[in-house]
Formats: sequence, structure tokens, C-alpha cells
Amino acid sequence: MASHPLDFDINPHVFGTPELTGLFAEQAVYQRWLDFEAALATAQGELGVIPARAAAEIARRARIEYLDLDLVRQGYARSRNSLLPLLAGLRRACADDLGEYVHFGATTQDVLDTGEILALRRTIAIIYRDLRRVEERCLHLARDHCQTPMVARTHGQQALPFTFGMKVAGWLGEIRRHVERLVRLHHLVGCGQLAGAVGTMAALGPRAMETAQRTMELLGLRHDPVPWHTARDTVAEAASLFAILTMTMARIANEVFELQKTEIGELAEPSARGALASSTMPHKRNPVLCQRVVALSRHVRALAATVCESMLHEHERDPRSLWAEWLAVPQLCIYTGNTVDSMRRVLDGLEIRTDRMLANLMMQKSMVTTEWLLFRLSESMGKMAALEKVHSLAALAGEQPGALAEAVLADSEIGEHFSRDDLALLEHPERYTGQAEEIVTRAIQRCEEARRAEPAELDATDRHGDR
Repeated sequence: MASHPLDFDINPHVFGTPELTGLFAEQAVYQRWLDFEAALATAQGELGVIPARAAAEIARRARIEYLDLDLVRQGYARSRNSLLPLLAGLRRACADDLGEYVHFGATTQDVLDTGEILALRRTIAIIYRDLRRVEERCLHLARDHCQTPMVARTHGQQALPFTFGMKVAGWLGEIRRHVERLVRLHHLVGCGQLAGAVGTMAALGPRAMETAQRTMELLGLRHDPVPWHTARDTVAEAASLFAILTMTMARIANEVFELQKTEIGELAEPSARGALASSTMPHKRNPVLCQRVVALSRHVRALAATVCESMLHEHERDPRSLWAEWLAVPQLCIYTGNTVDSMRRVLDGLEIRTDRMLANLMMQKSMVTTEWLLFRLSESMGKMAALEKVHSLAALAGEQPGALAEAVLADSEIGEHFSRDDLALLEHPERYTGQAEEIVTRAIQRCEEARRAEPAELDATDRHGDR
């Protein structure tokens, strides 16, 4: 019976995606462990460490469908080891007692660590693919709204005019850096584990190094001759990247959430036709996906901290730290993937209300262009004196349309230096967007150049990597 939302059947995939929850499903995890055993046996058969006939039989039968899962389940009811009941099931599945050569010279952590790496690499590839889709959507939004005026806000208050395209360009730069980090991480998270009980490879025999290298090659991984049973920095780096990546998704989600507020109404996440958002308020249209992204980002940060804390190991193996990491990683991967997929869905159907953007920009009209007046006056009276003058004039004018221009013209100190035509910009804040268009254009060009230079998918890249 499912007891966690990730496993729910009636209302599935609220906090995960089918692809990622499937990747970490119980049988998928066990199959990765069996893949390790198949690769190990194949390598040992090729090198003459175990009989070739045994190697072929183990590799052939290392499939979850060949195991008697009822017996494996009974084994787990009696065993406290993560792997032994599964290995017993594989041995039973092999003919002619050839299963006695299963797991020859390896240790449980070798299998679980390598399975985790295989899952992490696939997760990174999925997130990379989906994040580039988010990036592509941001490219379209930035290009389409390069000149769409809106008001920028600082300290939660209206500040100056800029463009929606510039807001998106900020998202784009952050996303681009994460895409590039994922490429590097995909290579870094590429070393499997095969070092035996305490890392000396003693049980693997005189051809241990060759066995390990060939086993990892068969799995599409690299082999590091120095074991990392207690060196968890690579997994911690992956967790840390997932944390900052989900915070970027949360930042974008939060922006949509804030700008969807009724009083602002500049953006809205897509809503399925006929879908009810509230059980008692039928008029409501809640930004549900954006809220979930922010909620998941909090869990990812906490889980990433757990993984980082789990770097502290005692001696040559410390299951207290290992289990904390192994429990955290599947959730980290699923939640991170969900945040990226959710933001893709939000941005694909994002409702952009340019009329509300313009209306909000015009709410204070001349007050959001006082910077222009400040620097015009600074040329003749200095910056600080001009700042005090404009501040006093703005306070005098309040938020009445045209009042600031009238206050300037009526001022005995500066009024004679301006005509009404000179002050026309105060009534047209949409014209005061500085270099926003060029900034957005350059951001788009830089992003497009980077995308052309990188692979569309990570699965086929760095399969063996540098040795």
C-alpha cells in the first residue's frame, strides 16, 4: 500500500514525474544492482577470473524477471543486508550451480554505490534535457517581449521602467549557468565503485584493477583506482547543485506567483479548462504549480544538507552516513526533476498580460521616471543637491498625474531651465527603459551561441570519459 505521495496511484505524479519515479522504483533499483553483477561477471569471465560459462549464465540471468521475487521478499524479511537476498535470488536463477560465482570479490557498497551513480547520471541527463526546454521557452519570451514595458520593483515597491524581456533575461542567465554546471556534473558523476570490503581489492585477485576497469566500462562508467567508499564529495556536489537549481526554479515560480496576485495581474500560470482551483471559491485561479515548485525547493535544500552532512564518515565505512545519503538521493532527484518539469509547463502556457503591465507602469506615471529628472538636474547642480530637490518636488506633487511637471516648472530655482516639452518624458515612463533592449538582445545571442556548442542530450556524451 502506498504511503508516500511519490507512490500514490489514484493521484500520482504530484511531486514527481513518471520518468523519475520510474527510475527510482524498487524493481528499477534492483535491476541496476543486477546490471552491476552482470558486468562484473562478464569482465571476470573475459579475464579468466571465473569460468566463462558461469559468467555467461550470470549475465544472462541477471534480469529481475528471472528472479523468484517471493523468495527474495522472504529473504529480506530475515536479512538486514541490503543486497544478500537479491544475490541469493540471482544465484537460484542460474543453472548448474553457476550462480556460486555471483558477486565474486565485490562488497555490498560497491553495488549500491554504482547503482546510485547510474541513477544519478540518468537523472542529470533528464534534468539537463528538461532545463534546456525551459531555457528555450525563456529565449522565446525574452525575444517576444524585448520591448514590452513594465515597472521594475525593488524593496517590493515600484522602482523604474524596464521590460518584461529583461526580467526573463535574468532568468535566462541563471538557467544557462545551471545547464553548463550539469554538463560538468555529468562527467564528474561518472565513476563507479569496485574496490572490495575495505578498498584494497584483495578479494578480486591479481587482475583486480583490470576487472574493475572492464566492469565499469561495460556499465558506461569510469573507474577510479582510489576507492570512494567514504569520500562522498561527488554525491554532495550533485545534491548541492540540485539545491541551487531548484532555488532558481523557485525564484521564477515565486515571481509568477507574485505577479499573478489579483492586485497586480501581470502574469498567470496556465490553468486547465474547467479545472477548479478551490473547493469553496469557484472564482479563484490559483498558481498551483508555482506553489509546488517553491514547496519542493525547501525539501531539496533540506535533503541536500543531509547529503552534505553525510560526508562525515568514520574509518573505512560508516552506514550511519551512507543510509542517510542513500535515502536522500532518490527524493532529491525526483523533486529536482519535478521542479524543472513544472516550470517548463508553467512557461509553456504562461499568460502575459501586457495591458496590466502598462497600466501598472502608468499607476504613478511621472514618479517612476524621477531618476531621469535627477540626473538632468545633476549636470548643473550636483548629484546630492539634485537628489534633495527632486525628493522634495516628488513629495509635493504626490501621485497626481502631471503634478511633478507642474511642480518643476513652478520651482523658482529650476523651473526656468525646463519647458513643458522638456518634461514630456515624465508622462511617458514606457520610453525610459535605458539599454534594456540591447541587454536582452545580447543575453539571447550569448545563450544561443552556447546552446549550439553543446549536445542536445547528455546520455550519449562522456560515456567512457577520460581515464
